[in-house]
Amino acid sequence: MNIKIKSFIIILTVFIISCKNQNNENELPKSDQNEIVGKDMQEIGMEKTKIEKTKIIEQLQGKWKENEYPYRTTEFLGSTVKFVEEGTETKPKFEKFEISEDCPFDNNNIRVHNSSDIILSLPETKRCEKLKVSPDSIILSGFSTNTNEDYNIIYKKIK
Repeated sequence: MNIKIKSFIIILTVFIISCKNQNNENELPKSDQNEIVGKDMQEIGMEKTKIEKTKIIEQLQGKWKENEYPYRTTEFLGSTVKFVEEGTETKPKFEKFEISEDCPFDNNNIRVHNSSDIILSLPETKRCEKLKVSPDSIILSGFSTNTNEDYNIIYKKIK
């Protein structure tokens, strides 16, 4: 064969071999790939269990009234809430609230807590309530240390 063709084949072979080696260096070993994929799947799974805070806050907006005790109302405005009850010492005012998976305060009114529970946290008063939301009602629940019983306060949306 011609020297030019031999030289070309040798150079081409060297380039092909060097490209193959370079690709092998960039690849992770199989066990590392599985670990990374596993971590990604765990993160995706964790995101599925997270609550949709903005959606819940949107559903809470407006004024709600308790059916059993009509003088008890609550009003959600943005990220604040105002609870109105008859016979309270202080004048009701709006206070900030947060939606979370856990109560960030030392709280004795939530005895049984599941991972699917939504918690309404009130940082100003360091209080938490379990929260269930539907389009026409909300339920605040917990445990009363005064009566040693669980309670559920059901509010209906005021149209």
